[in-house]
Amino acid sequence: MAAAHDSSPSLDVEAIVVETCLRHLIAERDALATRLCETEAERDVLAARVQRLQKEVARLKAKLEEQARAAKRQAAPFARPRRKPDPKPPGRPAGHPAAQRPVPEQIDDEVYEPLTRCPRCGGPVTNIVELVPQIVIDLDPPPNPGRRVRRFHNQSGYCAHCRRRVQSRHPEQCSAARGAAGVQLGARLISIAVDLHSRIGVTFRKLSGVFAVLFGLVVSPAAWARAARRVSRRLEPTYRSLVAAARQAAVTNLDETGWYITWADKRPWLHVFSVPALGLTLFAIRLSRGRDVALEILGADYQGTVGIDGWAAYIKLPWPKGQCNGHLLRRCAELLEVQKCGAARFPLAVQRLLRDGIQVKGLLPELCPEDGAALADQVRGEMAQLLDGRIQEPANRRLAQHLRRHQDELFAHLDVPGLGATNNEAEREIIPAVVLRKISAGNRSGAGAHDHEIIASVGRTAERNGLMLPLMLPELLCSPELDRVLPVLVDQPMPPPVPALPGWKELIDHANPRRVRPTGGGLDRRTRAEARSPPS
Repeated sequence: MAAAHDSSPSLDVEAIVVETCLRHLIAERDALATRLCETEAERDVLAARVQRLQKEVARLKAKLEEQARAAKRQAAPFARPRRKPDPKPPGRPAGHPAAQRPVPEQIDDEVYEPLTRCPRCGGPVTNIVELVPQIVIDLDPPPNPGRRVRRFHNQSGYCAHCRRRVQSRHPEQCSAARGAAGVQLGARLISIAVDLHSRIGVTFRKLSGVFAVLFGLVVSPAAWARAARRVSRRLEPTYRSLVAAARQAAVTNLDETGWYITWADKRPWLHVFSVPALGLTLFAIRLSRGRDVALEILGADYQGTVGIDGWAAYIKLPWPKGQCNGHLLRRCAELLEVQKCGAARFPLAVQRLLRDGIQVKGLLPELCPEDGAALADQVRGEMAQLLDGRIQEPANRRLAQHLRRHQDELFAHLDVPGLGATNNEAEREIIPAVVLRKISAGNRSGAGAHDHEIIASVGRTAERNGLMLPLMLPELLCSPELDRVLPVLVDQPMPPPVPALPGWKELIDHANPRRVRPTGGGLDRRTRAEARSPPS
């Protein structure tokens, strides 16, 4: 009984201790719960802040990328990002009196061109009548190209054999138009103006100022644009003949750059096709950067080899290809700027092998075929052995993947005569177009882009062959043969032109300006009567 009485105080103490510990635990639990709530609140605040910062980072990254693209933008970097939803239509309003070139105060020569026989069949003509004189403002031939105004007096008659009325035409008349077009610009004047625009890059508006200062001519920029349209139509058979010559070439170099057309729905691109063996350059402006443009120009059954860069659209071209080693060397140089120690071994090895291949290309004319083939096989074998190794650096793996994808194209220049180790041939030919784009920011319409690609192609090809388009163009403009082809290739005759290219229709239809004059509201009768003939 005494022992039981002695144990009760100890039990009370233990109960008090347990109760105290329990209270401490409950208080600690409550404190932890309060701290947990505060932490969760802080977490929610930080999560919201992180989400807000992520959005800000994404916005700043997009803005940085846009600024980087704007800094590298090649076509019209100052163009408006958004056009007006309802802009004012170009051109004169409906019912406005027509404007035409006034008759010059001084006529230098009176030229009479009688109609003695039919210009088509050579037969006799009857019912001969005098036509309204045509005034042509032109330049004298070199070496003293001064301004000269001539009035041509032509006759019209009826040919019984042709069963139609025909009219006489002087060899220096480039048009038979009269009435509102009775005062015209001559062939030499148009040829020089078009050459200044397409080859040198003088804009139409500045052309008007140049000819006003040099020859006292008042010509609107729209007149030069219409003259370029006439020239492109006469040069179109020559352009299509150059396309036929490119389709027969053994080696063609391809490249592309951005272009700009004001009213284009999609971003346009300027493609260049250069044939070094013929000194031939073709420009093609399209609303696509894909391989469809190359297939359109060279044809699906092209039998030659094309020199290309690393643009992915060229991968599925069905022709033998040669990769540009210059682009790969620049890529290796960019990697070496960031790769250090062991990671730099792979781009260094690729750089060395590509340079060895370029050196072998230069030695091939001095070696026998067996030694040249042995050196080429050695370089290919070393590249294959390098690509079969284990590569861990991500940037090096991406380069190795690109090289494996184009492994058969890396040293194609060692097997194909006339194919360069780099695509510098096409890059050099695209420089004049880049300069013109920077000066004039491209074209305002798809029709203007179509005119530029034709005139620039024929002019550049003539220049590479030692010819001058302004000296050849007047004879073409004055020729009555609409399908005449200029002989701008000196090493071979011009082949027959190919049919009209399908990409032209898409370019003109989808990149044309709005209607100049709204439907209805034509000129009144008095205005039409005044526009039929030039003022006296």
